[in-house]
Formats: sequence, C-alpha cells, structure tokens
Amino acid sequence: MDKDFVLFRCVHFGPLNHSNIEKMSVDALDLSREQCERNKKFLSRLIDTYGSCAMLAKEGDFVVGQARFYPQVIFDLIGQQYICCQDPDYGVTEQMADMDLPKIENPDDRILRIHCWLIHKDYLGRGISNALLDGILEWAQSHGWKVVKAYAGPDNHWIASQACAPMLRTYIKHGFQKIKTVPSPELKELLMESQDGKFGIDQKKEFEKFCTGEDLSKLAVSHEVECQL
Repeated sequence: MDKDFVLFRCVHFGPLNHSNIEKMSVDALDLSREQCERNKKFLSRLIDTYGSCAMLAKEGDFVVGQARFYPQVIFDLIGQQYICCQDPDYGVTEQMADMDLPKIENPDDRILRIHCWLIHKDYLGRGISNALLDGILEWAQSHGWKVVKAYAGPDNHWIASQACAPMLRTYIKHGFQKIKTVPSPELKELLMESQDGKFGIDQKKEFEKFCTGEDLSKLAVSHEVECQL
C-alpha cells in the first residue's frame, strides 16, 4: 500500500476503491468521520516513515484483500498487541496519529508484525493468502527487515477465516516457524456465539459443518510464528 490509495478501513462489507471508500466508511460499523481521519493520518505517516504498512490484493481497481503490517516497535510504544482501523476498542487514537515514529537503525530491531488480515468472503479459496504472504516477505527483505512475525489461526480454514488470520500451515508453507501457542478467549467467545446462532442460521450451520465434535478450547488458539529473512 502507498499513498495513492490509503486503505483506512477494511473490506468487511465489500471490495473498496477510490469511488466507494469514503461513503462506506461512515456507514459500516459506525466508523466515525473523526476515526477515518485518524486512520488516514496514522497510516500515511507510517508509509512516509517506513515505506508501506500493508499489502493489498486487487481485482481491477478494487481492493479485495488486505494484510496490514507494522514495525514491532510501534506495538511496543503504544503498549497493546492490536491495531484495528475498524474496531474502536483497538482503534487509532489521536495520540497514535500524532506520535513520533522512530527511525529503526539497529538491525536487531528491524522486526515487522503482520496484523489485521482480511480477504473478502467472495474471494476466499483463490490463493490470495499465499500471494499476500509472498508479497510481504519479498517487500520486507528488499527493505532491510530481518524478521517477520504474526499470529496464525488454527488449521481449520473456516475458523481461520472467522479470525481474519491465515492458518498455521499456510505460514509454515512460507518458511515461518512456530514460536508458541496461546489461548484466544476472543476467538473462543466468537465460536461459542456462532454455535449458539447469535450470528444467524448460516453461520451456525458453518460452525456445525467445520467444528462439530471438536474441543473449542483446542481450536480457540493463536500460534505465534516468525520468519527469519
């Protein structure tokens, strides 16, 4: 992603381009105009400082998939593990939008973390995740990054899609190594609500198709992975 098209919101509700991103940004998920402006400012400053902060998958003029990435030092500075342009609980604050973005001169600190991965549901199963990972690793290596880290989903493609994270085996295929596995209470809650039908009968049926008989505590995990470049 560059400043020709700053993806300041996510492709939850459909592919995005110059003609619809402004309109959809205020209709979907109650994303306020103020939040949109903070997102734009923060992402634009990241691009100016580090060269990019996302890899985008496009069909024609429309973005149909995204994988955002940030220097690990950004997460360390803000003291949180997540940044989300859409979720106010993890959104870009005024402090984040205005914060000093450090130059990273120590090679050991040149660590990228992939976060906020989403492919629109109409484009799943087309190999976009693999293409995005290839693109990120190629970009990171050519721009002097030494390590790429991420959180991978369980090896269940439906759950991984619900969690907006590629499966562990997808990352392993691209040379990542698993560092640790941690429980994900948020994912467990999502699965339980899917099981109970909170998100509608179609999602309940999908849960039953892909998760029947499974121990949710074993499925509701995140795998931290990294790739040395």
